[in-house]
Amino acid sequence: MEKTIKKLMAGIMACSLLAASCGKDFLSPEQVNLVYNDVYWSSEQDAEKAVLGAYALYRGLMVNAQLYERGDVTTGYFNRGWNGGSSNAFYHIPDFTNVSGTQKSWGALESFANWGGYYKVIAQLNQCISYIPKMADNVFASGAKSKLLGEAYFLRALVYYHIATIWGNAPLVLDAIENSNQVIDGESVPIYQGRSTDIEVVESVLNDVTEAIGRLDYGTPGAAAWGVRANKGSALALGGYANLWMAFLMERDGQPNEAYRSAALQQLTDVVQNGRYALAPYASETAVKAIFQGQSSEAVFELNISYEQGETYRADYGGIQALTTKLVPLDGDVNKDRASNINFVPASKKQFVFPEYPQDKRADLFFDAWDSPYNEPFSDVSQVATDRTKVTWMTKFASFMVDPSREWNEYVAYFADANMPVFRFTDVKLLLAEAYVKNGQAALAVPIINEIRERAGLLPYTGSDHIQEIMRQRTAELIGEGKIFFDYVRNNYFADPSSAMTAERYAQQGYYWPVSGLILTNNKMVQQTPYWNGKTTW
Repeated sequence: MEKTIKKLMAGIMACSLLAASCGKDFLSPEQVNLVYNDVYWSSEQDAEKAVLGAYALYRGLMVNAQLYERGDVTTGYFNRGWNGGSSNAFYHIPDFTNVSGTQKSWGALESFANWGGYYKVIAQLNQCISYIPKMADNVFASGAKSKLLGEAYFLRALVYYHIATIWGNAPLVLDAIENSNQVIDGESVPIYQGRSTDIEVVESVLNDVTEAIGRLDYGTPGAAAWGVRANKGSALALGGYANLWMAFLMERDGQPNEAYRSAALQQLTDVVQNGRYALAPYASETAVKAIFQGQSSEAVFELNISYEQGETYRADYGGIQALTTKLVPLDGDVNKDRASNINFVPASKKQFVFPEYPQDKRADLFFDAWDSPYNEPFSDVSQVATDRTKVTWMTKFASFMVDPSREWNEYVAYFADANMPVFRFTDVKLLLAEAYVKNGQAALAVPIINEIRERAGLLPYTGSDHIQEIMRQRTAELIGEGKIFFDYVRNNYFADPSSAMTAERYAQQGYYWPVSGLILTNNKMVQQTPYWNGKTTW
């Protein structure tokens, strides 16, 4: 049974967002109805509801482990348990040569090749961006109209940034759908749009970011909207990301990229100096958990997940918690802690995450049993992995509330109570360090590197390969937050020799995802991502 969620406190979020209360369905956001546009857009409340509906759709899309699966599992640093979790072949090319093998196609993973959910969010945002400017100024409080437009531009830029980094070349749809003539012709034949280039998609992102930055103000720490609604700081952070990604694309294509590197440096400097953010201490497990419970000093932009506010979902049914976290059995039977089916970090991959362990205290703050020697999934009948306390699992998002309406025989029944960061201040500062290096100012990156290292309990950096060190610190800091794989692509940095990303694959732009067979069947103007031709079965 699914209940309607409560309205967020102080208007942080609204509309139908997540399955809440006793809901058994995982995360079922509903798009705000496409109402009759000539009568709907008449008040500030209408515009607010429409923008908040876009937040709802974005969060509903992302919170179901999208960030983690795409940005972390694709690194190969995680393995799955015997009975579930992410595929241990995630993002690898299927095996077509083994007649008796099972990895001939992605199977259920094809859903990750379908961009439909992203365009659903974009359709909502196109409505906002099209209609809010046409509304009378006098129906808005002072500054509200421009602010709502700024949030809409930010969200559209963010969604297209995701599309750009995942698929690269993709349809660029910027117009609101006014009537059926934009979808079908007079013969009822569908009208479709082909894939724009990755350069064109990122150019659109940068245009929207510019609009957002000009319309938004910096947030106020402690305010109800801090971190969970867009502000100038989050828009600048996105601009830094998008400009560095564009610089990477231009360099790949042999084009000048200095202007994009410079723009990234300026935007990231602005957000660090003026955004009112601060690094949170890693003094204890409790202090770290507080960061991910949300709206900390590091919250540049994050997805609000709160049991108290009715903005939550059953953690045992989906999301990053279901994939990575051992949930304490409610009946006290430790044998029901899900140790056998969650994702874990095998011992052979730990050198790529925390190479300076045990001096690096983040390993034990972000994970349980980091010193475990297990390379194989836990199993009661395994020859090498039979102690469930030695399963290395992620604790970043292990904040829960017991479902008060659980069934009498449910031994795991929890609501998630941890926000999901999209941009965290640690992330932004390390990105600024990268921008310094790429703008020929490596000396200015060192204080940031050392600030991060000192908090982690490490000695100052004395090396000369600054990008390598920044990538190591981003890996150690941001694992589980959906950034690492894209960092590696942007910098052509793949430290693990067994990575799915070979030099040949990288040169062929094999860092982009394939397109779902459903998309290819329904839209004849879309062609498969070139690298994946012949490598899928759909």
